[in-house]
Amino acid sequence: MLPGELHQRIERGDIAPVYLFLGEAAFLMEEAWDHLVRACFSKTARRFKGERFLAKECPASDVIEKLSTVPMFGSRRLILVSGVEAWNKDQRNALTSYLKAPSPHGCLVLRAAQSKGIESLESCVASVGAVVHFKTPAEKDAPRWLRERAQYHGKQLSPDGAMFLVEQVGVDLFRLERELEKLAAYVGSRSRIELRDVQEVVGSQRFFTVFEMLRFLGRRKAHKALVSLRSLILLGEAPLAILGMLARQVRILWQIKEGIEEGLSTADLAKKLRLPPYVAKNLAGEASLFSHGNLMEIHQALREADLALKSTGTAPEKTLEGLVLKFCGKKPSGFSP
Repeated sequence: MLPGELHQRIERGDIAPVYLFLGEAAFLMEEAWDHLVRACFSKTARRFKGERFLAKECPASDVIEKLSTVPMFGSRRLILVSGVEAWNKDQRNALTSYLKAPSPHGCLVLRAAQSKGIESLESCVASVGAVVHFKTPAEKDAPRWLRERAQYHGKQLSPDGAMFLVEQVGVDLFRLERELEKLAAYVGSRSRIELRDVQEVVGSQRFFTVFEMLRFLGRRKAHKALVSLRSLILLGEAPLAILGMLARQVRILWQIKEGIEEGLSTADLAKKLRLPPYVAKNLAGEASLFSHGNLMEIHQALREADLALKSTGTAPEKTLEGLVLKFCGKKPSGFSP
């Protein structure tokens, strides 16, 4: 089952005793959970928002006991357990036994990144409830998702505006949703959000974009690259998000560079990579600053920085600053200032 069908069933009042939410799209999962909360609790009781647990901290037996208790608020005992992969075979068997005759007052939501290792639990849930797959849109599909999402805010988002927003933010659904909320407020009573609106609202929040940061790296301007990095951090960009956006820009630069070498025009590249024409044109100019060897070095350095951010105690800002200095400390082959 996909999220859209789940929302339709909830609207009809068809709420299952158990759901298994599979995937990595946390934003879509949270949205589905909120929909269940609204369906199971009255407005006065929604402040309780159900109960949430981590499987590694809460054994299945405790969850089953809670589900079997008559709820104090609302029509159901609504419980969400994340990371059910952490439950061992005995705990999963206990839950499977419970699901043979689930409490009429209980609604259990299980979350897992993938079905590998919990296939028997998935099969059991499917027989008495529903397995829902939550998938983050691919980068090429994100603009379409954004345009559909804008309708929830009562707005139409132009194709160029959607592409520019993905270009600036990446495929982070939580951030894309926040930007849409800002844009809806910005245009006010106007029904359509244009490219210029996105440029003004999103672009003005960053004095130095990741694109500009890469430009400074390409020219080996260490000071300006560090200033742009610190500005991004001060503006609230998470270190891992900055790293992800850098990796994305490097990947696009690489594709642009290869396309130019194959004789493609910037118009062709814009169409092929689903980029606004002016973005493809700007990137084509920047791609000349990097050789394939440079891009390979940057790609490897980004992987090392990603590992360091996730596995060491070093301050994230220091890791990113070290990455910038590493880039700027060597002059790329064939580069002329």
